[in-house]
Amino acid sequence: MHTDSLTGQILHDDHHRVLALLDGLEAFIGRYGEDTLPPPPCGEDRIRLAALAEELDSGPIGGLERHFAVEEALFPALAAAGGHELTADLLADHAHILPIARRLGRLCRLGLRDGFDAELWPVFRGFADELVRSLPLHIQKEETTLLPATDALLTSQDDRLLAGAMTTTAA
Repeated sequence: MHTDSLTGQILHDDHHRVLALLDGLEAFIGRYGEDTLPPPPCGEDRIRLAALAEELDSGPIGGLERHFAVEEALFPALAAAGGHELTADLLADHAHILPIARRLGRLCRLGLRDGFDAELWPVFRGFADELVRSLPLHIQKEETTLLPATDALLTSQDDRLLAGAMTTTAA
C-alpha cells in the first residue's frame, strides 16, 4: 500500500492494528476446542479481550465504527470517480461486519466480567470465527483499492481536516 495522504496513512495504520488484534483473537480461540472452555481470562488474554471490546464496541466516536465512518466519507468521491461497484461492495462489507463486531465486543465484555461458560463460549467462537474470516478480506480490498485512491480523492486541505478529525476522536 502506498499513499501520500495523511488520511490514507491513518486508515492503513488502523488496518494493521486491527489485523494484530484479530491474530490474537484467532490464537485465543484456537487454544480451546469447541467443547473446551477457557479459564477465566487473565494476563495477556484479559488484555487482548479488553482491547477487542474497546475496538469493536466503543460507539460511533471510536474504534471500528469511527474507522468505517471515515471510509464512508470517502465513498461519494470514489463513486463520482467511477467506483460505484467498489463503493457498493465496501458498504455491503461494512453492513455485514459492523453488527458482528459490535456483538463480539459485547461478548468480550461478558467474558471478561463472568468468564466463558458452556452457553457463552460457542456463541463467542461463532462470532469470532466470522469476524476473523470476513474482516481481513475486507481490509485487503481497502488496502488495494480505497487507500491508493485517497491521494486522488482528497484535496490537501480536505486530507488535513479529515486526518485531524480522525486523530481528535481517537484520542
